[in-house]
Amino acid sequence: RLKYESGTHRVQRVPVTEAQGRIHTSAVTVAIMPEAEDVELTIDQNDLRIDVYRSTGHGGQSVNTTDSAVRITHL
Repeated sequence: RLKYESGTHRVQRVPVTEAQGRIHTSAVTVAIMPEAEDVELTIDQNDLRIDVYRSTGHGGQSVNTTDSAVRITHL
């Protein structure tokens, strides 16, 4: 139904709150993708490696004391 709507769309408008009459421009990119079908999936727990560790970056004292990051790797 929307196959001709994909691409970049721009809207130019003057908001009701704009006292000086300036134009605001908004842009959006639209991608039309097929609907995904349900798939039956089973994953053996022995095929996974789960690593729990302390995350990096901002967060203060809680980052240094809590295992707050998880990495799951399919082997």
